[in-house]
Amino acid sequence: MANPTPAGTPGVCLIDSTLREGMQSAHGRLTVEQSEEVAALLAASGVDTVECGHPAVDDTELRRVSAVVEAAGDVPVLAHARALPEDIDAVAKSGAAWVGVFLGINETSRRSRLPGRTLGDLYGKIERSVGHARRSGLRVRFTVEDSSRTDTAELVEAYLIAAEAGADRICFADTLGVLEPAQVAERVAQLRARCPGPDIEVHLHDDRGLATANALAAVDAGATWVSTSVNGLGERAGITDYAALAVNLHHRGTRPLPDGALLTELSRRVGAYSRSMPDHRRPVVGRDAFHHVAKLHVRAVERDPGSYEWLDPAVVGRSRSTEQPALPAEPVQWIVDPQVISATELRYHRAGPGERYVLVDNRFVPGAGQYCIARRIPHLEDYGAGHVDTHVHHCDSLFIFLGEEEGYRGLSVEVTLGDEVFQVSSPASVLIPSGVAHGYRVVGGAGTYLNHVLAGDYNSSLLEPMGSLR
Repeated sequence: MANPTPAGTPGVCLIDSTLREGMQSAHGRLTVEQSEEVAALLAASGVDTVECGHPAVDDTELRRVSAVVEAAGDVPVLAHARALPEDIDAVAKSGAAWVGVFLGINETSRRSRLPGRTLGDLYGKIERSVGHARRSGLRVRFTVEDSSRTDTAELVEAYLIAAEAGADRICFADTLGVLEPAQVAERVAQLRARCPGPDIEVHLHDDRGLATANALAAVDAGATWVSTSVNGLGERAGITDYAALAVNLHHRGTRPLPDGALLTELSRRVGAYSRSMPDHRRPVVGRDAFHHVAKLHVRAVERDPGSYEWLDPAVVGRSRSTEQPALPAEPVQWIVDPQVISATELRYHRAGPGERYVLVDNRFVPGAGQYCIARRIPHLEDYGAGHVDTHVHHCDSLFIFLGEEEGYRGLSVEVTLGDEVFQVSSPASVLIPSGVAHGYRVVGGAGTYLNHVLAGDYNSSLLEPMGSLR
């Protein structure tokens, strides 16, 4: 049963920053097409605003933000801008309804990024930039970068100037993730008391592992918006995890969950496109989040799921598992007698040249977590149009081509990676990063083809086209 909403807690909205903050992570470079898919899923899952990019960076980023505006439909899009007219103009050009203007004003920011600027100079910059954005027809969120290490009086003055200039919302940013829940609550309550006009948003980094707890504390103290990202993707340790916070707010009765079943698909897709899948113990979306193996726990949840589950897995499109996925204990069970199996067992595959041996997968070694096949390709007069349609995995995979001639030469293939087609001659290997559409076609010679996928079940590792999810 959901906990009652804490007394005095207002409704809370979520702005998801996967397509902006996530793009600043070590692995979060999503293409235009991938960004469109994520934006559409975010909108369908019920986020209140999609935050995307910094259009002033270059024309490619401007096009990406514009594409996300279209993909998000009726859900508004906010794009980032420095407190500069040219950055704000780029946001207006992108079609985004909101601009997120940011500026650091503390001593560290002035020393490292704005040498020679006085605090008065920066206050004037805030007033001019917010005013310019409003005259450009944009709604404004204003953020003091590194808010948590900024003097309270200076912080409040900056926000009051922004509000007076027309900012709809102010954002408190714990840019280094240094605060604890009680500190966040105190700072938000101070802002709520001293800046009563605009909505308050919090943007909380997870460097200390406290982002979700800090977000709940901020909501209890009066914050009405929280910035999140899918899988917590973001700079360094990332920010507040979208799924974890959304489900916690649902559990509290603070915010309904429009479509919890999409959370796992979002996690998978963003994990694939960023080559940064969430760990198995990630709350809500992790592989083991609803997995029970201890005998006492298994018997208990079979009688009463609430004995060891805080949430019905069906709420987020999951189901509980009591399977034992561990590798067999005896090493002899790790040795596989490969089986000849037709490729027609796999989606996007048809029968192809030569016999196909499955070397390993979870069927032959439970818990193997990887899949490998070998196909012996004979000489043919006509190899046909190919037996593999392009497809996408949520994990990395590998093609290996070995010809039958000396030095493994003698096999020619055509490999598709994304929108490009490459002519490849053996010996050769092709790394296929997760999230990349790929396929191959034999065009000449004979030899052996190996395919290794970092998933124990091939079909479940596939990302389906977006159309099939609607």
